[in-house]
Amino acid sequence: MKFEIGFARNDKNRRFLTFYETINNNNKEGFFMCGIAGIISKGEPLDFTRIQTMIHAIRHRGPDDVGFYTAPLAHLGMARLSIIDLVSPGLCPLVYNNDKEEDKIVLVYNGEIYNYIELREELCGKGYIFQTASDSEVLLQAYREWGENCLDKLNGMFSFAILDCHRDLLFAARDRAGEKPFYYYQDESQFIFASEIKAILTQINIPVANIPEEFQALEYMSQENTLFTGVKCLLPGHKLLYRGIVKGYKGWRCSEYWNVLDHLWDIDPEKAVDELDALLYSSVQLRLRSDVPLGLYLSGGLDSSIIAYMAKPKICFSCNFPYGPKYDELEFASVVAKDIGAEHIIIRPTKEEFERYLPNIIYHLDMPVGSFSCFPLYMLAKKAKERVKIVLSGEGSDELFGGYTRYLTLVHDQQLYKISALRNYKSLLDYYYGSPLERFSRLLNRGAVSDEAIKSIIAKYFEQYDDIIHAMGYTEFKLMLVTLLQMEDRTSAAFGIENRSPFLDHRIIEFAFSISGGAKIKDMQTKFIVREVARRYLPKSLLERKDKMGLVAPITRWLHATGKRGEFDRSVYNKLCLDTWLEVFFGEKRYANI
Repeated sequence: MKFEIGFARNDKNRRFLTFYETINNNNKEGFFMCGIAGIISKGEPLDFTRIQTMIHAIRHRGPDDVGFYTAPLAHLGMARLSIIDLVSPGLCPLVYNNDKEEDKIVLVYNGEIYNYIELREELCGKGYIFQTASDSEVLLQAYREWGENCLDKLNGMFSFAILDCHRDLLFAARDRAGEKPFYYYQDESQFIFASEIKAILTQINIPVANIPEEFQALEYMSQENTLFTGVKCLLPGHKLLYRGIVKGYKGWRCSEYWNVLDHLWDIDPEKAVDELDALLYSSVQLRLRSDVPLGLYLSGGLDSSIIAYMAKPKICFSCNFPYGPKYDELEFASVVAKDIGAEHIIIRPTKEEFERYLPNIIYHLDMPVGSFSCFPLYMLAKKAKERVKIVLSGEGSDELFGGYTRYLTLVHDQQLYKISALRNYKSLLDYYYGSPLERFSRLLNRGAVSDEAIKSIIAKYFEQYDDIIHAMGYTEFKLMLVTLLQMEDRTSAAFGIENRSPFLDHRIIEFAFSISGGAKIKDMQTKFIVREVARRYLPKSLLERKDKMGLVAPITRWLHATGKRGEFDRSVYNKLCLDTWLEVFFGEKRYANI
């Protein structure tokens, strides 16, 4: 079916829209996760085809249902992937008090409230009556009971918008870690929001690329700005209030409703392993709540293996690149799958598939991500969608528990400050090595920009902690993790799969920054406390592994592009991705000859 797009009158944006029509029409494997969108006019009545166009652009996120709510100055839309309550009507969107226009409350919602059963029981005790078995209705009723403070009650991954006609406002929020996306754009006449940037682009006449030094150095955008001028993301743990959706625009603001630094507590070191074990098990069990089939991305590393033993999924998916031990963890993943009695499905993506699918991947990402993992994640989701609607993954553990091997360099250098003979030579050590902030800035800088530019971005996070392990982890939790979650969300959403990450339960995040840094990296061993939990579940062969790898792919080998950081240097790959992004969304190239 050909779908003609309006509100995009320039040739460059026409290039993107043509590409997106091709994806949606021809790539049936990528046509199914919930997507939300909305337009609030500051004066003029709205054309209904605009919200239809936005939802069409992100229909791949929600194959099971599509619905709209319209008022003179506010149009909302939603495409639903049914995970909880597959039969109740009227969930897309969910409207309360439908008989009284002036008192309506309308919810569009992407994600899962994992503790919805417990919240429903609490609300029932307060006299609320439920018409469905959905977590959507629990969220809406929680808002009715607690207002904006309902966010404190939620354990989940979510982005949502609630149109409250009685209070004449739009209330939107994003989960604490940023698992679910929320983007917005406004000008003098309108406020627009959506789950993915591509939906907003259908409403912008001439989108403009924004490629700052930050992106060139870090390979990702860390804060509210995006690579599209004027399009911003609602930050994790933030809420947005827009006032004047019925009686005319009055103003809007964003504010933080949760920061891990406000939720730290004293933890007995002797009981820390038991506490993490219990928290992680609880988190996994909550994330098994589903009315549809569920699987696990199994890498063979600690994180996904622990989840495998706690969840006991019936099916696991692994990605294998047969290029030696730097890329191949299949031996370890196979041990886990066999031990828990799960069906083990293995994919082996090729160079030809990378070349074929890269434009699709970049299209779904909205913005390039400085990681080789985009490709294997996309291919895993492509395969997993044949069997399941939900996958569990181990994302987040590295940022929370000191899992990156690069941290060891700074930890090693910092040990010098503890040598008694050097106790009076701190200033000399700082001069020779640089301060911890300077060293971490240098470590993160992957571009041809000054380390000072990196310092200016990361300092306010890094300096929250004196402990260097916490400082590095907190910085990457606040800046880099969101980009990795963007990658997981988009690659899974492209195929109608919901990705759930047990390590990102807010209770575990708060625990991770409450324990000592020494519980994370001890005797130059990363994720020490996670390994202690793993000893209770994993075979000895996995525990004795000395190598550490993420979900890597041999893309540098395929491109014959080893750089200054060796075999895993991403400079050429990132330029390829950036060029592909420019071609998909703007019809141009800038880096092909660099």
